[in-house]
Amino acid sequence: MVYRNICETVLEDRSKPMHNLDGKKYCRTCEIYFYHEGQFCPCCGMQLRTTPIDTKDKAKIKKRLQKQVIH
Repeated sequence: MVYRNICETVLEDRSKPMHNLDGKKYCRTCEIYFYHEGQFCPCCGMQLRTTPIDTKDKAKIKKRLQKQVIH
């Protein structure tokens, strides 16, 4: 894996706790949330996490998706 420092140029908003609801993905190596179409980090090549780890946050996302399907 080649680290390219791309993540340092991406502005990150840490004030929002639910980044995954906004469509952002998380890189565990770079420790940053950002919008990216691919499945792998453009900076380091690690696979991006698209869902939260916390069970409560997963439930929030599931509930919101169910509401969108109903409407």
